[in-house]
Amino acid sequence: MDKREFERGNPQEERPKRIAKRKKIKLLPLCLAVAAVMAVAALALLWDSTAFDGLRRSVIYARAEKDENGCALLYTYAAEKDNSYASLEGSLVLASPRRIALLGEDMAVRYSADVKFRQSAICSNGKVAAVYDIGGTEIYILSAQGLVRQLTAEGEILTCTLNDKGALAVTYNKSGYKAGVVVYSDKGELLFAFNSADRFLMTATVSRDGRQMAAVTMGQAEGDFASSVVIYRMESDTPHAVCELSGGAVYDLGTVGNTYCAVGEDALHFIGSNGALKAVYDFEGGYLRRCGLSDEGFAALLLGRYKSGSQARLVTVDDDGTVLGEVEVDHEVLNVSVAGKYVAVLYSDELVIYDKQLQPCARLTEVSAAKLVLMRQDGSAVLVGSGSASLYLP
Repeated sequence: MDKREFERGNPQEERPKRIAKRKKIKLLPLCLAVAAVMAVAALALLWDSTAFDGLRRSVIYARAEKDENGCALLYTYAAEKDNSYASLEGSLVLASPRRIALLGEDMAVRYSADVKFRQSAICSNGKVAAVYDIGGTEIYILSAQGLVRQLTAEGEILTCTLNDKGALAVTYNKSGYKAGVVVYSDKGELLFAFNSADRFLMTATVSRDGRQMAAVTMGQAEGDFASSVVIYRMESDTPHAVCELSGGAVYDLGTVGNTYCAVGEDALHFIGSNGALKAVYDFEGGYLRRCGLSDEGFAALLLGRYKSGSQARLVTVDDDGTVLGEVEVDHEVLNVSVAGKYVAVLYSDELVIYDKQLQPCARLTEVSAAKLVLMRQDGSAVLVGSGSASLYLP
């Protein structure tokens, strides 16, 4: 409040330059500024997944019927021991060798199809999911609303991966070659195809910007098997760069932020878009049990102290190999799930949601019916049981 005193003037005289007029000139930009700030705050609350997550959840799920633990029962389905699951912006994908189903938060079935898969698998980026048949040829692309498209591979599928923009990389057995890789855009357009004549291809992934494809290859060097990551630009099937990897076998390949991450038997290998090895995080004799990669720029690992037993370390590592957080674990871990800036760990007796520094954000002790957790970008988590799944809203 302006504490200066102003002379009111004589109302019988000609009206002076009145205070009201001057205030009107100043109030307009002030009101506009306040409105702009409120609009930005509202957008942040509703759409920014890195800020105000708790308030955002309370707004979006204000009408959800939650129990005393903060869980809302959203999905029911037929119990099948070989189901695979993924969470898609409020919908739940289920896949077994016999059936694919997409369930909405309103308990409506948004898509259902009978299939004959050898072994069902799902890859997801949280927005779309690819349900595919390992050893078969069929791929179903689903959004939260239903089926987007169906694809057929030219050979037996080994793996499928999705980048955060929806580009799909399919690695498959190719007749006459060691293996092949095809890449489709988020619209289903064929962007890239490569057939490997001299090396086996284990898996492949598309870079975050969609300009490159990287594949894990396995061949022989001086009589021993050796793994490498080969990077291709989308416009050429000639390798752009090759990064030779030391150590054991490579289990998975994905991205951590804008960096490729090869998940090995004994280390994480962080590789730049130019093929240079940026960093290595050595497991130091630990046994890899779980691993999740986040586009927020970190990887989460569960490393066993021994080949069996419950003693382990939960570790988060950024893309230059620096440890962000570490937690000692001395009881059974059923599942680890990573999304956005969160790490969900389902222990045998509780669920704990951590941030990327492994500081606890939320804890739930009533988890006896859960066998799997699916972390979501907004800080909520889906607890999957044998015949139903609930949404935990911290």
